[in-house]
Amino acid sequence: MKYQIKLLISILTIGILFTGCARRSYDTSDQLVLGISENLPLYSTDSFGENHTVIPDGESLADDNYKDTKAAVLLNDTTQEALVVHNAHDKIYPASMTKLMTGLLVIEAIEDGSLSLDETITLSHTVTFQENNVGASDLTKGCKVTVKNLLYGLLIRSYNDCGVLLAERIAGSEDAFVEKMNERAYELGATNTHFVNCHGLHSDDHYTTAYDLYLIFSEFIKHDLAYLIDSLTSYDFTYTDANGETRSVTLDATNGYISGEFQFPEGYSLGSWKSGTTTAAGNCLILEFVKDDTGDKYIAVIAGAEDRSTLYNDMTMLINTAK
Repeated sequence: MKYQIKLLISILTIGILFTGCARRSYDTSDQLVLGISENLPLYSTDSFGENHTVIPDGESLADDNYKDTKAAVLLNDTTQEALVVHNAHDKIYPASMTKLMTGLLVIEAIEDGSLSLDETITLSHTVTFQENNVGASDLTKGCKVTVKNLLYGLLIRSYNDCGVLLAERIAGSEDAFVEKMNERAYELGATNTHFVNCHGLHSDDHYTTAYDLYLIFSEFIKHDLAYLIDSLTSYDFTYTDANGETRSVTLDATNGYISGEFQFPEGYSLGSWKSGTTTAAGNCLILEFVKDDTGDKYIAVIAGAEDRSTLYNDMTMLINTAK
């Protein structure tokens, strides 16, 4: 089900968002938007996150419906009630859900003024990966690209090299940035999480839990810019190549609900999200949504689904469990 939204602000005035105003009020009428409801609860960055839904270690509130996933969690974040709990504290591989932490640190750097969306980065090297450069953009040495495009590419299309470039800009190296990721995870209470990279390509020592992802995601969705990016169905990723030519690639969101590949359940409105897939991690998705008739906000996590259809079937089942 496709949801229309009408929010009030211009992209040109996005800087206003970072003056401490916590309520979401921006106009996306000039963008391709889908899945974000104007009913999504607004909350203060000062008060949100002080209290989280608690899931005791070992608790299970699930049946055999989720046996084909490694973890499944559904939390009513308004009432702080756990509705579905399946392996919430078991170690899982986060795949590109890792980028929630990467994106959080980038957005925090933008908000504190140490980084600007408009800043242009010139690539001093081509970022490559062992797995056939999987999940990378077309950026190569000598290209010029803005922080905004890197951040949008990171979160909308899940470009791995965008994460590395942002990490190097903020911390000087990916390794130094990963240290910041682990420090921030610990601050948020995600003590069963350990990152070794900023993108989520597999490493045995790169892991988290469904509950830790909930804690990280809860912090991520406090930020208006994160919400704005997640509202887009597509984005024109632009850069200048090494020859000075302007290039543009239209990025489609990896979320199957937003792309229309899968139908979002009626009676609910989709908020922020992040997907992820690797062979070891399986198919993963975390998202927030609102039950339209009550206004309650929920967070749902599916990790380790055996295939994409299972992921979205199980996520739809989770959403329809909301009460």
